[in-house]
Amino acid sequence: MLLRKLALPACVAVLTLASANLAHAASVAFDPTGGGSTAMRIDVIDPTVGNSIAQGANAATVVGTPVTALYQANLGITSLNGVQNFSNGTGGNFFTIVAGFNETVINNSGGPIPTLTLALNAGGPTNFFDVYRMGATGDNLNGTGFVGAGPILQGKFITSVQEPGLSNFTTTSAPGGGIPLDGFNGDNYPATDTLSGIGSFRVLVQITGRNAGYFPDLQVGQVLSLVTSQLTLNYSAVDPSACFSTNGVVGCNTGGVSTVGAINDFSGPNTMFQTDANASFIAAEVPEPATLLLLGTGLLGAATRRRKKNQK
Repeated sequence: MLLRKLALPACVAVLTLASANLAHAASVAFDPTGGGSTAMRIDVIDPTVGNSIAQGANAATVVGTPVTALYQANLGITSLNGVQNFSNGTGGNFFTIVAGFNETVINNSGGPIPTLTLALNAGGPTNFFDVYRMGATGDNLNGTGFVGAGPILQGKFITSVQEPGLSNFTTTSAPGGGIPLDGFNGDNYPATDTLSGIGSFRVLVQITGRNAGYFPDLQVGQVLSLVTSQLTLNYSAVDPSACFSTNGVVGCNTGGVSTVGAINDFSGPNTMFQTDANASFIAAEVPEPATLLLLGTGLLGAATRRRKKNQK
């Protein structure tokens, strides 16, 4: 599960991955034109508020149930040391992020406001994290325009002892409250209500491929991503999506809102979430010796700023 976020400067995460010891926040080269020669340094990738769906889960899902999570969003900005240095669409350069992974429900507290906890299954059949260069922003309402001809950055979800890939969602309302799923800019789905709630997700992403024109100094296998997301219901900052990509290759090939039933998180087989995430780069030292980069985010208990991101 992935969710609504607090935007923040790059922060130092303290974790150990195998024999790697995290050292300090770092930056990588990013060239929005794809030319590789006019790259800027960035330490944060900040998507806009987007969409995710948990296929096979709602508030009553029992322990042991397998779940597939899918995510899509437009890039918002990149920044270095807390200073924005690129905004999506500048110079006609647009970027989107799509992802998918498998989880298993490991706890459901039950009761009137149940909390579900899920654990990442990195060995499941769905495991992709792709960034695309597009000709326009993806359409959140229709769920189209997030997948292109070929990703400029690819990764897979992994776990470590310190970051096992846990997610959670707490339902905060009872059925029958009449809460519209779509509370953003007019209700595009008047027949679909939702339970309210909030949750979070945190995971590592190992880079498996990159276009050197866009990321000149990233090395395949040397970069990991620690992604923190915030999940929210109902939708208040973006439109719920009609469909998602199941593999990051073919766009809009599985249902979104139409699969959640009359009351999202209650009556349908799937649950959708307003989703916000960001990622920052962290340097690590490894025994080879060599430099291992970690791409990650920390969700701070008290963020110093909040960037409002309302985008269809």
